Amino acid sequence: MQGCEVGTKLRYWLTLISGMLECLCFAGVVFGYASLVFVLKKDGYFSELCSSDTGSNSTLKEADCSNQDEQFSLVFTIASFLNNFLSLINGYLFDRFGTMVTRLLAILNLGVVQSKDRW
Repeated sequence: MQGCEVGTKLRYWLTLISGMLECLCFAGVVFGYASLVFVLKKDGYFSELCSSDTGSNSTLKEADCSNQDEQFSLVFTIASFLNNFLSLINGYLFDRFGTMVTRLLAILNLGVVQSKDRW
């Protein structure tokens, strides 16, 4: 029975390490979104929603980007909601089927989404 205990400990540590790696790689997009917005604005996402206004006494153009900010806020709200809602579904899948099946479903789902983006 000594071999079973070693295999169980190894499986426990591998599960813990891979879970931590997943959190480090993928959870930062939602939780680090405030910093990501600056990069997205610099890259020009939703820049078509900005309108430039010229003042009567000013020669400089000032851009009104409130619509762009609203769009970024909407993206964050939807991502945050889906993160919380899908945690409920993930919890059920983990309890019902276990870690390996849940992760395989997530990988297959990610593969389907990526293949649709290519076409």
